Amino acid sequence: MVSPLGVTAIAGAILTILAFDRRRVRTNRSSWQSLVALFSWAVLWFATASPFARRGMTNLPDHMVGHVLVMFLVPMGLIYSGFVRSLWWIVPVEHRRRLLRWWYLGRVKRLPTWVLHPFTAAVVLNVVMVGSHTTRFFDFSMEHLWAMDWLMESAFFFSGLFFFHFLITSPPRRNHVPLRLQLIVVVATMFEMLILAMSMSIFTSVAWYSVMVPGHGMPYMPGMATTAPAAFHQQQLAAGILWICGDFWAVPILVMIARQLVRREGSLFAVLDRQSSRLSRVAD
Repeated sequence: MVSPLGVTAIAGAILTILAFDRRRVRTNRSSWQSLVALFSWAVLWFATASPFARRGMTNLPDHMVGHVLVMFLVPMGLIYSGFVRSLWWIVPVEHRRRLLRWWYLGRVKRLPTWVLHPFTAAVVLNVVMVGSHTTRFFDFSMEHLWAMDWLMESAFFFSGLFFFHFLITSPPRRNHVPLRLQLIVVVATMFEMLILAMSMSIFTSVAWYSVMVPGHGMPYMPGMATTAPAAFHQQQLAAGILWICGDFWAVPILVMIARQLVRREGSLFAVLDRQSSRLSRVAD
């Protein structure tokens, strides 16, 4: 079966090259962003359509690596690259101007404000993350390749794009989300990932997923655990990957938030002084 995200990755790479070729003016920034987009599409193909992705169907740590790549690394790269904005270069000038005029001025129907909100994006991402790793849904997805390709991985990818759209700035686009909201959704997501990882490792003593042990609905395949203890060990490794590797995405986001705070306040010490003064007034 052809992976839909694998096909998306190939189509996205072709469109990235075509959009870069159609640009009238090429700058170092546009060249760099195009390279980031191509790298992101290559990672998406690797995580969803390569032999590594198929191995993730029988090996939980490999599955978790693919999870982190599809839900975090790839969306971050695509948003930073400005891939969607670059597609305008493919459209002829007269049609492009007409479409842009309609998009910014002529649209009558718009989504409610609460739908396009950072809190909504954070809720969607975290619900997808937790829901996809519940025992029933995970076992079903692993037993049915179409569910993994069309439901789980697609949910990872699109929820990641929705979430990071509110956090990552794609030059020359500016991010107008208040820094306080950005910090809240990042810290809340990091905490949720920590709780999920701990639940899979130290808060349990058994393997959650029966499909990871041969004799429970799936024949043995290379990479699959041979016993229940081995399956639990794989689950602990997967939890570590989710916690440690999964939280790597938060480091550049927090650095970006800190830089914006410093740029706005003048220095990091000014930010700390302002917050301490505010807390003192509240305490008094």
